[in-house]
Amino acid sequence: MAMYDGWRKDGAHSKEWQAVTKAFLEHAFTAEPGLVVLCPCSKCENKWLWAKEDIKEHLCKMGFVPNYLRGDRVDQGVDLHEDHDRMDEMLNDLGMGVDRTSERQGQLPPEVEEFYRLLDASDERLHDYTQSTLLQTLTRLMSIKPKHNISNTAYNDFVKLIDDILLENHKLPKNLYFAKKILAGLGMKYEKIDVTNDEGESVTTKVAAKQLRYMQPDSRFLRLYLCKETTMQIRWPTEGKHENKNEDIMEHSVNGDAWKALDNFDPKFAKDPRSIRFGLSTDGFTPFNTNASPYSCWPVFIIPYNLPPELVNKDEYMFLALVILGPEHPGPKLNMFMRPLFKDLKRLWRGVKAYDSYVQEEFTLRATYLWSVHDFMAYGDWSGWCVHGRLRCPICMDDTDAFQLKHGGKNIIL
Repeated sequence: MAMYDGWRKDGAHSKEWQAVTKAFLEHAFTAEPGLVVLCPCSKCENKWLWAKEDIKEHLCKMGFVPNYLRGDRVDQGVDLHEDHDRMDEMLNDLGMGVDRTSERQGQLPPEVEEFYRLLDASDERLHDYTQSTLLQTLTRLMSIKPKHNISNTAYNDFVKLIDDILLENHKLPKNLYFAKKILAGLGMKYEKIDVTNDEGESVTTKVAAKQLRYMQPDSRFLRLYLCKETTMQIRWPTEGKHENKNEDIMEHSVNGDAWKALDNFDPKFAKDPRSIRFGLSTDGFTPFNTNASPYSCWPVFIIPYNLPPELVNKDEYMFLALVILGPEHPGPKLNMFMRPLFKDLKRLWRGVKAYDSYVQEEFTLRATYLWSVHDFMAYGDWSGWCVHGRLRCPICMDDTDAFQLKHGGKNIIL
């Protein structure tokens, strides 16, 4: 660490800096000269992939990230399990080995053709005097907007200020509308659904009783296969190395009874290593403090279980499918809000067309639901089982030793 600190303090023009930087680059790019690795400069901070010449320029201008150690997070390539933005990898993997000439484009899936525009944007610099690309800048701006609850008007004013500061020939979109048009190729759209009232009649007032934001799960699953390394990891249950040899120990969902029962129920589904098994998770919360007006927010997440144990519980592989918003929690009517999701899950069971970037071919992607994960109160809303009173246990049912306190009136389950 002391050696690297010395390089940063000596400056880019010292001979020692240049010599050791050259040695570092030779070490990082030993495997393949054309490889891209995470840049350890103080600006990129091991988050962005660059080629050898670009990293050399970054290090000479900005130096290494503080407390950087030799070989830290490099290892002649990208570590699959590191926590960094993989959007550029996903876009590049989609274009690997694919001829982009007009003769071939008509034979490719629509999703691949739609990504060509984003492939170009991922390589296009924001302007001639920066290392930041157009796609990197847009994704960072769009992530900052919800993080700090920035309104559309404030975002446009903020971008207008950046527009006045940047050079005239920059590529940054002028407002939020054009930014969304560029990012639309990712296919991560969502649908707003106004919910009817209790009587089932259409809402005629300006404000709906509840509003449902729905994100189709198939588009999220299709994006998993647009990253080559993620596609390889999805095959882990069938083709991966399993360290656990004891069947009595549950290392992963693949060791569970539900997984094995599904394999026996549909051997054709189990035979394809690209078939996805997933779970659903939901719970409600109040986004405002208790003194504010009552309001409920119920998110529903999809969790694919095909990934290996070290990846399956990472946040980036948990997809938001539904957000149920309204003054009251959905309660036993939760199933009504789940109808759009159930409809698409049936379609996923039958199969949808997808593109495998690992073998670079189209295939029929099938996915199915294994189980749900939630607390006991949400279990009642999810399944329709009454979780109150003497018969609240769904396992014991009528065969229970529960009794009611004589004076307190509370039900006690032994």
